[in-house]
Amino acid sequence: MRFPARYENVLVTILRFVIAFIFIWFGALKILGYNPVYDLIYNSMVPFLAVGTGLIALGAVEVFIGLMLLTNRALFFTHLLLVLHLLGTFSTFIYGWNIIFEPHFPILSLSGEFVIKNLVLVISGLVILVHESKRR
Repeated sequence: MRFPARYENVLVTILRFVIAFIFIWFGALKILGYNPVYDLIYNSMVPFLAVGTGLIALGAVEVFIGLMLLTNRALFFTHLLLVLHLLGTFSTFIYGWNIIFEPHFPILSLSGEFVIKNLVLVISGLVILVHESKRR
C-alpha cells in the first residue's frame, strides 16, 4: 500500500513539533531549576551541568533546539546540535554505570531506559533532517 507524499510531509511535521515540544518543556524545567534527571547529568561527562548556572545553560540549549525545530531553520546546525546533545547522554554508560543498570547488567534501571530512548530521538531527528532537506 502506498501513501500519498502529503501524509509523509504531515507526519514528519508532527514529529518535528513533538520533538520541539519535548525539548522546550524539558529545557524550561531546567531553566526554572527543576532537574528530574540530576543523577543522569551528574554521572555524565559534564556533571557541572547538573546544578546552578550549568543547569540553566543546559536548559537554554534545549529550549533553543526546540525553538529551532519549531521554526524549521538552520536544519543542519539544529539537527547536529540535537544529535550531539542526545548522544552526550550516553556518556552516563561510562561515568554512571551504577545508575544505568540495576541491580546489574543487562537489567536497565528507569534512568537507563530514559537514556536508551534517546536513540529514538536521535534517529527521529535525523529522519526529519533528511526529509526536510529533500523537501527544499
